[in-house]
This record gives sequence, C-alpha cells and structure tokens, in this order.
Amino acid sequence: MRVTDREVVVKDLTQYIQEHMLNDESVELTAETPLLEWGILNSVGTARLVGYIRNQFDIRVPPGQMIRQNFQDINRIADLVGSLGETKA
Repeated sequence: MRVTDREVVVKDLTQYIQEHMLNDESVELTAETPLLEWGILNSVGTARLVGYIRNQFDIRVPPGQMIRQNFQDINRIADLVGSLGETKA
C-alpha cells in the first residue's frame, strides 16, 4: 500500500491496534487516544506496530524515530508514516 491519504493511514492503524493490541473492547479507540499513557502500546506492541507499518506501507521506521513523541497516539503515528513516506518517494 502506498502512503497517499492520511485518513486511510489513520483508519488502517486504528483498525490494526483495535484488533491486535486492545484487550478491552469497551475502550473506544480514536486517533487521539493516548496509547502510551493508557498502556495500550508498550515496547513489544511498538515493535509489532513498526513491523506492521513496514509490511503494510513499505516504510521502515529508523531507530532514531522510535521515540515516545512519535507513538503517543494514532495521529502522531500517522504523521510519522506520512513523513517517512514522503522522504521515500
């Protein structure tokens, strides 16, 4: 999948996190949900998510970009994917 539409990236990431990382189905996941603060995303989950981003969007997240600020919520992850996709093009 080519990274062209941020809205599609947000929807895709939301669905992945909802299906593979959210243990509580009663939590309403939004693009602003604080993933780290709520414990939805941890170090293992982040590694899995980075692997998913690589497979789904053909984007490698450099170690220097794997910082807390880039993974606070889905919006920030989508921004990261978008910026890395731009540098790849």
